[in-house]
Amino acid sequence: MDNNQFDPNNGSQSNGSFNSSQTGSYDAHSNAGNYNAYSQQNNYQNYDNNAQQYDQSNNFNSQQYNQPNDFGNNGGYVPPQGNGAYQPNGKMPFYKTTKGIIIIALALVLVLGVVYWGYNNIFGFTKIDLAKNISLNLTGESGTATASSINVKNTVDYDKSNEKASNFVKAISYRLNKYVGIKNGDKIKVTVIFSESLAKECKVKVTNAEKTVTVSGLAERFEDGSKVSSEVASKMKTDADTKMQQMVSSINGTTWEATPTFYSLYLAKTTSGNDYAIAVYDLKLLYKQTNKSVHYYVYTYCMTGINSNYAKNAKVWSGYTSVSIIGSNLYGYGNFLQTSDHRLISDESMIESTITNYRLFTGRTISKINA
Repeated sequence: MDNNQFDPNNGSQSNGSFNSSQTGSYDAHSNAGNYNAYSQQNNYQNYDNNAQQYDQSNNFNSQQYNQPNDFGNNGGYVPPQGNGAYQPNGKMPFYKTTKGIIIIALALVLVLGVVYWGYNNIFGFTKIDLAKNISLNLTGESGTATASSINVKNTVDYDKSNEKASNFVKAISYRLNKYVGIKNGDKIKVTVIFSESLAKECKVKVTNAEKTVTVSGLAERFEDGSKVSSEVASKMKTDADTKMQQMVSSINGTTWEATPTFYSLYLAKTTSGNDYAIAVYDLKLLYKQTNKSVHYYVYTYCMTGINSNYAKNAKVWSGYTSVSIIGSNLYGYGNFLQTSDHRLISDESMIESTITNYRLFTGRTISKINA
């Protein structure tokens, strides 16, 4: 046995050789399942070729697979980039769809409409408060006072140089929610009436056109004579004194000398209509030819504004007197107090009853005023 042969008997190997003549040995040219270096070499070459082909045809290899990407550090799908890129959810962006375009367009129209409305209704118009300075100038007595639009006083604040605004304000009028039977404490709602079309034409925006006014300052009727204030009573007496002097001036002369002395004030109150104030005087009459004197009661009266506001306005008192002697009798005319059979009154206890019986004061309650 030389150095290039394999000995099957002892299973040893020398220098990597084997004997091709031994039974059951592996022959390099045999196909009976024997392994040889030739077939091994061919098999490795074929595998490498297939691997290379697979790599080329599928464009897939371990180097590409192992590249980092957005889906993981090792091995994952890398989506294409760019405007035409595939979307992960498979849908087109909403703003590129027909529905999206329509909605966006409608939104823009809405925004422009709001801007236009805001300019015309906020920035393009003159704002005016039509009711801020409204007040009521009422006269009459509480409970029977009346009102109308002419009693509304109002100074509207606005730019007087704005001709359109001036034209608009000049055209306004007023409506009240109560016109009769007005008393102190009533709440009167005053509504400014204006033209909506004229406001739009004149570029005016009305911010307020209504105001509720609490009524106050109306004259209060007196319950009776004891409720007349000292201020009013004093003014009544002064006015009555002036009138009485005028009344007796027509008596004074060469025959008579008339001297009135204030006696008392009375309130003649009625349930409806005007109350009366009555001033009674004790009138001394001196007949100069005989130097004989007598006295009788005379009166003057006022029939307007007998209430708490009496002193605020001038009042008219009424009455006149004159005397004459016929035979041995003295006759008084005008505002002498006298009985139903025309006898002049000189007894003070008869004053009130006589006043009550006068047709002028019929139906009224007589009470004394402290003055």
